[in-house]
Formats: sequence, C-alpha cells, structure tokens
Amino acid sequence: MSLRELSRLTDIRHAALSELSNSKRQNINFQHIEKIAEALDIKDIRDIIDLIEEP
Repeated sequence: MSLRELSRLTDIRHAALSELSNSKRQNINFQHIEKIAEALDIKDIRDIIDLIEEP
C-alpha cells in the first residue's frame, strides 16, 4: 500500500506519514498509530511499533 493510499484511508497527511516512515519524527501522535493500525487491520500496535521506556 502506498503512503498516499494510507493517507486517504486514515485521514493523516501524506507528509506526516512520510516523516514517520523515514524516522524523521521523534514524537508520534498515538491517534495516528491507532488509525494506521485500523487501516491495516492490525490488532496489536506492537506489531508496527516498539515501545521503549526512557530512563
């Protein structure tokens, strides 16, 4: 699936998705992750992100 298609399905700006896919964002909007998971039919968000605790 292209970023443009994912953008259309999730209503997330293409530029924001591009930044996420290229690791150019340090902070991630959790609502975006939920929308992406829903669009891709992912039940557990840990399948698409790693949660790391900061010291």
